[in-house]
Amino acid sequence: MLTFAFIPFLQLNDPAPNIVRSRDRARNLVCVRVEPLQGAVEYPGRIQPPRPRGDDADRSTLVCRERLLRRGLRAPRDEAVLNTLEDRAQDVALRVSSLDPALRDRTWLVETFYDHPEVLDKISFATQNALMAQGLSVSDRHPKVAPGDVEVLTRLDPMEAYPAACARYQATGSVSGTDALLALVALDRRATELQAGLCVDGRWTWLP
Repeated sequence: MLTFAFIPFLQLNDPAPNIVRSRDRARNLVCVRVEPLQGAVEYPGRIQPPRPRGDDADRSTLVCRERLLRRGLRAPRDEAVLNTLEDRAQDVALRVSSLDPALRDRTWLVETFYDHPEVLDKISFATQNALMAQGLSVSDRHPKVAPGDVEVLTRLDPMEAYPAACARYQATGSVSGTDALLALVALDRRATELQAGLCVDGRWTWLP
């Protein structure tokens, strides 16, 4: 991870092309700008929090990561999903944290339904991190259903399958009364939108 501090009229470690960073390498960076307070929470020790009495300059931080694969090697849909993943994950986590306060005491499980395993893992990991940044307890445990349930669920329409799976999770104890499940679902293989759903006490709810 590369972190660049930006100060008006004085830019240090600019990720733009320069004598040590080629144009192609600069294009391979994915950067997002964060405020100092947010950055200090998400990247402790890497980004300094704002000073208690304010600062002489309006500071922000540009957080950059190099792509693991250069442009053009991933499918356009996968590329689009990953390019906006952190913003999506933070938005979903914020919506979850604003729900019923009682849910804050639950252990949160994250399940992602996407047709590319590598992208699926990245979506789950980013969402787990975003939930933890909201102060929620997160487990990497995955709920399971019996093989017979899987056979039945795969025959259902997706809008019916997820509520049915949620009910089975609760019935089998895979998602207990102290858990809550957040699912990220790609309902359309042609679209880049991920729909979020909640499974709590055997009841399924799509997040608006």
